[in-house]
Amino acid sequence: MNKLIWIFYMAAIALSTQSCDSNRVYEAYQKIPDYTWNMNHTLRFEIDVTDTIGVHNLHVNVRNTGAYAYSNMWLFIKRTSPDGSVLEDKFECNLASEKGEWHGSGFGDIFDLQIPYKQNVVFPKSGVYVFEIVQGMRDEELKEVVNVGLRLEKSNQ
Repeated sequence: MNKLIWIFYMAAIALSTQSCDSNRVYEAYQKIPDYTWNMNHTLRFEIDVTDTIGVHNLHVNVRNTGAYAYSNMWLFIKRTSPDGSVLEDKFECNLASEKGEWHGSGFGDIFDLQIPYKQNVVFPKSGVYVFEIVQGMRDEELKEVVNVGLRLEKSNQ
């Protein structure tokens, strides 16, 4: 039964984000095998950027279970531009309040949160930008992480 609920939940999210989201330029998730993110497992997202004039926002999307042990998650994010230049960032995702209440939306035991990462970004060159994300927690294996995603959207400025 839980698997059926999970499938319904994922289909509903996919349909709702696809149908009415005109600002989205790119959005993808990567599944974390067995809900255990090893610190050596790099998630890779390739975004083909053609708009070098418009302003964009980047978001990190995190899905975790209610059994996730922490209220936050540190990430190391590396962006490689089409010309080969590299920017590296350390980014904290706050997943729960100080009282232990999960942020974002939840269905069953899965919580889905979209966290603003970079706002008002202008990409100087067109081409493929590669984003690589590694979990930066002290645990070699970070348990109860379901999916991690990246979203690029047009800014409303």
